Amino acid sequence: MEQNENVSYYNKIARTYDSSRFNNSYGDFIHKQELAFFNSYVKKQDIKEHLDLGCGTGRFLEYAHYGVDPSKEMLAVAQEKYPQKELKIASGTSTGWNDQQFEKIYSFHVIMHLDREVIKDIIKESHRLLKTNGNLIFDFPSHKRRKLIHYKAATWHGATSLDIQDVEKLAGDLFTVSYSRGFLFLPIHKFPVKIRSWFYGIDQLLCRSFLKSYSSYIAVILKKK
Repeated sequence: MEQNENVSYYNKIARTYDSSRFNNSYGDFIHKQELAFFNSYVKKQDIKEHLDLGCGTGRFLEYAHYGVDPSKEMLAVAQEKYPQKELKIASGTSTGWNDQQFEKIYSFHVIMHLDREVIKDIIKESHRLLKTNGNLIFDFPSHKRRKLIHYKAATWHGATSLDIQDVEKLAGDLFTVSYSRGFLFLPIHKFPVKIRSWFYGIDQLLCRSFLKSYSSYIAVILKKK
């Protein structure tokens, strides 16, 4: 999100991003889990005070009135979908929005592409933007899961994995972790396409269980101190 290579990549794929990533059984599986999470923890009537940081093509703009993204092409797609939303081309480390303007900030499928110093700067910017007791909500690949399966990212794309302890360290004295859960516990991509949906309920249970830290992705809700 912050680096020129990242922005260039997403500018090129903006028009095909939604169809290539989520118009298939695997993408639909995780998208359904993420929407269930949002529907559980976000009140849609309050979206006037919500910001989607790294909103991309607007997959979660149903839950926020404001959005920011450094990719002009991704943002153009989002604006076409949601012409009534207030969207801005800007860095997640320097958004240009006002101090204490928001109750909630979301950042999904963003942190995974960034190095820890940039993540720390985004957390600082989010702290500035949030009202007292406001929430920063984001996801990241599980380091425990990647270590277990010996996965190593080939490029910057999705290269950063974390544990809850890493998030607590990055948050420092700015936020506390108030909730966490997993997404995509089972290796759904290895299951036959026709039966993938059968495992949705089981996967949801595992992602909320004591095994959640071994899910493919972890979502956290941070509360501003």
